[in-house]
Amino acid sequence: MDKVVNTEDAVVNVLLSMMLFFTGLLPISGEETAVPEEIQKIDLNLMEKEYAITFFDLNKGDSSIIQGAGGSTIMINTGATEDYEDLKEWLRLYGVKQIDTIILTRQGDGYDSNLQDIVDQYKVSRVIAGKGMVKKVNRLLYEVPDIKIDVWDSQSKETFLDEVAIGVLHEEEGKGQELDLTIHIRANHLLYVTSSSGVIREKLLSLTPSSVQIVRAPFTAMPLEVAEHLDPQAVILDEHQETHAQNEMVKKCHELWIEVLNIADQGTVTTKFTEANHEIFPIRNFLHSKN
Repeated sequence: MDKVVNTEDAVVNVLLSMMLFFTGLLPISGEETAVPEEIQKIDLNLMEKEYAITFFDLNKGDSSIIQGAGGSTIMINTGATEDYEDLKEWLRLYGVKQIDTIILTRQGDGYDSNLQDIVDQYKVSRVIAGKGMVKKVNRLLYEVPDIKIDVWDSQSKETFLDEVAIGVLHEEEGKGQELDLTIHIRANHLLYVTSSSGVIREKLLSLTPSSVQIVRAPFTAMPLEVAEHLDPQAVILDEHQETHAQNEMVKKCHELWIEVLNIADQGTVTTKFTEANHEIFPIRNFLHSKN
């Protein structure tokens, strides 16, 4: 039976999801498609001055969206070529009909592969990329009329959707130039990290402890030392291959009351920000907790 996922019961959902996870009732990665077939629509119930960021469960690539009330949407990365149909389905489920801006944090398959198709289908008017990526972006979009392409560097910062400030935390130089982002939604501070060099780890270690609520990063950028230092409320990973070091980090984080969510195992994760608080919930877990 098709259902509409409503987020009003999100707090109860998180508790039930944790119970299902630890009792082994949730599916492991690969047991079902990335997009649960029983969902018809995901209604985030975003009111004025409420926002949501969603980290999509894709087979290979990286893509997330930030949504505000009224349908305004910012996308970060566009996933891999093989992810396109799943990505379109996720966007449909979340009610995305138009995307205002795409921010690319990295070039290459998994990050910018669907740029042309997304720009065309979702009426994107602006693309932001680092200076090492902009040449490729211009080449991909040279036939798109009226598209605005902006270059960000280590000093760039801008406010979107009235209260969502996005800036560059770190600019990784070199052939595969990358942008790691810092996102402020009012008093909430998130990090969106795609690089994994020693430089970004040192950058993270230089941040004020407990000043960040949520970190989305590869494990190579978030070893135990960094997680302990930042002491966030939640770490969002997307690791398809588990390692001993990763398992130890997760175990230690649980001891420190840091929630760790691995998209590859638990599926798409959404965080909703109201004026009073924020809630984090994996969509797949929500389905199982309501069955």
